[in-house]
Amino acid sequence: MRKILLIAVMVMMTIAGQAQSTDRETGAFTLQPKIGAGFGYVSGDWVKEPGEKKQAVAGIVLGVEGEYYAAKWLGIAAGVNYAMQGWKFNYTDRSVLTRLNYLNIPLTANIYIVKRLALKTGVQFGFLLNAKERIEDVNVDIKDGCKKFCVSIPVGISYEFDNFVLDARYNFAIKKVIDMPYNSKRSHLIQLTLGYKFEL
Repeated sequence: MRKILLIAVMVMMTIAGQAQSTDRETGAFTLQPKIGAGFGYVSGDWVKEPGEKKQAVAGIVLGVEGEYYAAKWLGIAAGVNYAMQGWKFNYTDRSVLTRLNYLNIPLTANIYIVKRLALKTGVQFGFLLNAKERIEDVNVDIKDGCKKFCVSIPVGISYEFDNFVLDARYNFAIKKVIDMPYNSKRSHLIQLTLGYKFEL
């Protein structure tokens, strides 16, 4: 994991050295409401059952992001969003759907490699709002068995056209949402959002 992050930082630094300017001046500040979809999945270690198959689960992502242009090629962004995450396991005799709803606070550096096209990475802090598990037609509250705080590393790309911003990012969780003997899981999220950016 450390090697991957180190390589990512080195790549971003190399790109930064060749970065181009945006259409906005240094010192500008923008606000961007956004909405989209997320696809959550799980990784980790747990006791496998016969016939077990895991699959991604789709959910809503809704939030707002502010961006400060520290340079014409570099934006520092902070946001807050509501995200539905989770995963699903299909077994031979049943299916289990796990839903985790988070209030996330992403902090990213946006490097504009060409005008309006940015690569981004940073850190995201997630606060668990609720957690439920559906086994066939029965819903169970599992929040007490989950970690209430999550940290992930967002890596993504965005493109702006006529103030609309298409953003795709992958949030890799570095903290486990469930951490018990023989049952340790991380909840990751791939998200795609559309926002509208206006300058304040």
